[in-house]
Amino acid sequence: MKNRLYLVLIGVFSIIIIVGAIMGDASPEDRARAIGSRIMCPVCQGSSNSPSETATTMMDKVEELVVAGLSDDQVLDYFRDRYGENIILDPVFGGKTLLVWLLPGAAFGVGVWMIMRRRRTMQPVGKDPT
Repeated sequence: MKNRLYLVLIGVFSIIIIVGAIMGDASPEDRARAIGSRIMCPVCQGSSNSPSETATTMMDKVEELVVAGLSDDQVLDYFRDRYGENIILDPVFGGKTLLVWLLPGAAFGVGVWMIMRRRRTMQPVGKDPT
C-alpha cells in the first residue's frame, strides 16, 4: 500500500516538473499584462482594463519596467509610490487592509459554529415522547 502511495506521489511530482519545464518562464508581455491587471486605472474608478489615455500610459510604463528587469513587486511598488496604496486592486496583507483579509474567514467560522450549535439543540424527529 505504501509503495503505491510513493509511486503516485512520484508520478504527480514528475508531471509537475515536466509541465513546468515545458511552460517555462512567462514572456515579458505576459508578465506586463498580468501586472497591469492588478493595477487600477485612476480615471475609471476600479477598472484595470480601461481604454483611457492614462491607463494606456500606465500599461506602457509597466511594459517598460518589466523589460528593464524589475520584479513584479518592484513594478507594483513603483505605482504605489506614485499613486498611493489604493492603486493596487489586491490589497496588501497587513495594516489597514488586515480586516479585508480576515473578515471572510471569521464570517465562515461563525456560520459553521451557528450550524453546529443548531444541530446539537434540535430534537430528533421520530418517536412521540408520550
